[in-house]
Order: sequence, then C-alpha cells, then structure tokens
Amino acid sequence: MKEGLSIVIPSHGRTDLIVKLLQSIVADAERVAFPVEIILVDDTQPPQSDLIARAAADHKARVIIGCRHVGEKRNRGLDAALYDFVLFLDSDVSIRPGTLNAHYRALHDAPQDVAGCLGKVEFVGERTYAWEVIESMQLTLPFSYPDVAEEVPWGPTANISFRRGAFLLVGGFDTTLPHYGGEDVDIGLRLSSKEFRIITAPNAVAEHSIETWSTWRQNLSRLWSFGLADYHLLLRHPQRSFVDFPTAPMLWLGQAMVLVLLLCLKRINGEAAAGILLASIAVYPVVYSVFKQKNAQCSHFNVHLLGPLIFWTMDVAKCVEAVRQGRPALIFRRLKFLDDLIAQDWTEIAASAWGLTGSVMVFLCVFLLFH
Repeated sequence: MKEGLSIVIPSHGRTDLIVKLLQSIVADAERVAFPVEIILVDDTQPPQSDLIARAAADHKARVIIGCRHVGEKRNRGLDAALYDFVLFLDSDVSIRPGTLNAHYRALHDAPQDVAGCLGKVEFVGERTYAWEVIESMQLTLPFSYPDVAEEVPWGPTANISFRRGAFLLVGGFDTTLPHYGGEDVDIGLRLSSKEFRIITAPNAVAEHSIETWSTWRQNLSRLWSFGLADYHLLLRHPQRSFVDFPTAPMLWLGQAMVLVLLLCLKRINGEAAAGILLASIAVYPVVYSVFKQKNAQCSHFNVHLLGPLIFWTMDVAKCVEAVRQGRPALIFRRLKFLDDLIAQDWTEIAASAWGLTGSVMVFLCVFLLFH
C-alpha cells in the first residue's frame, strides 16, 4: 500500500450535506503534503443519485455503488482504497481545516499497535428542544471522547481513521449485525481485544449537522435502534458487560406485578393500583430533573424532565429484542462502552439512582396511604 489518506464516505441521499462535506475535504486537502483520495459508497436511487455523482465528479471523488448496509458500504470503500490510512466520515458532517493532517500524522507517527485515531465531532446548527434533551443525557459523549481521553476502546464512525492492515486483520465491519447500528462499537472492541489501541486527536474536528438529530421522531427511532443493537453487542462482547439492575422499566414492571397480585387477592381496587403505579412513574423524572439541574451544565428543568425517556426507550428496545431472540437474561446486563464509565458519566448515574430511590419511596408511601 502507498502512504497517503483514503477517505470513505457511505451515503444515501442528503445531497446538500454531501456537497458541503466534499467542499470541506477538498479545501483541507490543499493544505497537506500527502496524497488524498475521496471514495463515496452510495446506494441512492435516481434521480438524486445523478446529483450525487455530479457532485463527486466536481470534487474529484470516486463513486462506488453500495448496498443498504452501512458497514458493508465502509468495507467496500476500504477494499477500493489506494492508501494505507483510511478515514471514515459520515455524510452529514463537514471537516475543519487541519483535520486530514491530524489523522494522518497521528497514525504515521504512532507505533504499529495503534490501529486507529478518533477525531472529535462537534454538533452545529439550530438547537431544537429534542436535540437539547439528547445532549443533556450525554448520549453524544462518544463524539467528544477526544476531549476526555487520549485512548479509547472504540469511537463513532462519523470521524475515525484506521490502519488498513489492522482493520482487515479483524475482518472489517461486521455485516452480520442487523441494521440497527453498533458496528462502530463492535469493530473498536474487536480491535481492543486483539491488543490494538485507538488514540484520539482533539484537533481533528468534524462538524455534525443537528438537522439529522433535530426532531423527536428522528431521535426516538434512532434510540430504539440503539437499544436493539445493544442486545447484539452484548452477545458479541460478553466480557465488556455488567449486571445493570434495577432499571426504571424493570422497577415498574415489578411494582405492577405486585399490584396485580394484590388486585387478584382483592386487597386493593383497580383505581388505587393505577394511581400508585402512576405516582411511582411520575416522580422519577421530577427527582431526576432536580438533581440534574443542580449538578449538570445545562440548568433547564424542562430539558432534564424528558431526559429519562431517552434511556427508557433504549432499555425497552433491548428487552424486546432479548425476549424475541430467546435470551431474556441479557435484559439485566449492559455494555461497558468506556473503561472509566463511572468517572465520565457520574452525574447521569447519580441522577438515575436518585430517580429510582424517589420512585420506590413514593410507591411505598402511596401504597400505605391507599391500603
């Protein structure tokens, strides 16, 4: 392989965003001393595919016809790459000046056990309420890993580069994963298990449009997919999992079962049972929001109030997939995404713990009141 940087971009639609990304790459490539190539792996249908092909030609990018699976698109792009270092970018980002050089120098100057380099992703654009709730939950923390760690076990594929040899050694992206996402986590953890390292480069910055995270419909659909993907990641990386019990949905399911039993024994009526359970559910986000408002950077109570909905959506999706696949025991496990997860996510963990505590206390108090 030749020394240089191949850039692989999986795409499907988003013509305007792709043009913006290509423009930012071409502008940055003019500042570097090493060769750069751009590969678009696209499965957009006509007539929009014609616009993408024209934009690619205008920016001297190659287009490869790809399948729908995004992992397979990235694999095809890497197979066609001319150079030893391969940078993966998502189609809804653009890069800041210096990003290409930062990736190239990081891998060029690093020892051979460094398989990849993770750049930072900063979200730009109109800040909607749906986006602020996502941001308040630190769901976007992986995009800013370079700000908190010099080395990570995995990184989002929105802005990450790999040595081609190490990437191929572990088999590339796992195309047997369902179309739920998680292929970025999977390949990072497989590289880490082979004693490869992924370093970070805070000065390799991609700007991600909030446009694709701006509505509740977009985000709840994405979160449901993340939850489904969690189940399959737990199967593939059991050494990175830990027991996570109880979560809020598990707690309320247990409370509901107790209330159903009492209903059957005629120790409580239906209205009282519904009131007790609703009170238990309602207090969680309130207690959670009070704690987050006092301890998080964002101080808006209404933003934090809907925050728990984020993880509840993923938890329920994981439970559905675990039951559907006949592995209900995985409902009680969670994947350890970062080695110092507690240190990085302490505010979130503490807020959830207080929410659970408040929910249990209210359940007991209201139960005694009605009983």
